[in-house]
Amino acid sequence: MQLYNAWHAFRRGKKPSRAIDTFAYNLGAELEVLQRQIIAGTYRHGSYQAVIVQEKKRRELAVAAVRDRVVHRLVYDELMEVFDYTFDPDVWSCRRGKGLHGCLARAQRLMCKYPTAYMWRMDITKFFDTVHQATLYQCLQRRPLGDYTLRLCNQVIRSYRVTPGVGIPIGNLTSQIFANIYLNEFDRYVRHVLKPLGYVRYGDDTVLWCRTRRQAESLRRQAIDFLASQLYLTVNPKNDFIVPPGAGLHFLGHAITSSYIVVDRHTTASVLQKSRGRSVASYKALLLANTPKRQLDWLLLDELGQTLEYW
Repeated sequence: MQLYNAWHAFRRGKKPSRAIDTFAYNLGAELEVLQRQIIAGTYRHGSYQAVIVQEKKRRELAVAAVRDRVVHRLVYDELMEVFDYTFDPDVWSCRRGKGLHGCLARAQRLMCKYPTAYMWRMDITKFFDTVHQATLYQCLQRRPLGDYTLRLCNQVIRSYRVTPGVGIPIGNLTSQIFANIYLNEFDRYVRHVLKPLGYVRYGDDTVLWCRTRRQAESLRRQAIDFLASQLYLTVNPKNDFIVPPGAGLHFLGHAITSSYIVVDRHTTASVLQKSRGRSVASYKALLLANTPKRQLDWLLLDELGQTLEYW
């Protein structure tokens, strides 16, 4: 029953493909084989197909076979049930009732609450590629997971072998929950040891609010040492800076001040370029500034006119 539910959760919203249709055609037999292997402890994760995505930066996605992605969904749902309520309330990525817009709004509220605070903004250099697999597995063992769930987690973690013992694939659904479990160690360190005025994290993108520049510099040094010594992670020097009060914050592709949140210039230019020749409506939910929003409206009208002319 759990595998059947995992299949439907995996299938929901996905475009048809030959691999998915083939699996669906033999659904009963495929799920039965998977169930037997999981119960017997003989399930082995397959290989990945590399897919290059060029957005703001080049990313290499690792796409697993359909049967493995059904297992990913099964593991993801199990881990969410056990771990999600233990996460910091200001962790906003890949969680029910959270998300990007909620994180941006929370960051803005903290800016308004602490108008004289300094903000330390940072992210991790190649986070997914540098997760220490043995440490991740130790983090998983800190909660009461069933034996089969731990075995499946071990299989998924070990299936990615670009660098022995290091990395989790960007394309896996499980990598999203693994990231929050791994960085939960850092969240707890921030809250209980560093104790900044405010804190938000989305994926590995993080902001801390501090009373003074001196405190921000001190917390920054301690946090960098903790990440390196305990989680084997390195702060990205390109996005490691302390923002003075009132300067505004560039975070998650947006410019944030106490009075507005808009998509930043780089992302706006990318959106306007990509919207030509694609469905413009898919970009309407973005928090664009007024001028590019009007441009997008005209592109949407043009797209609608072309559709009506076709019909």
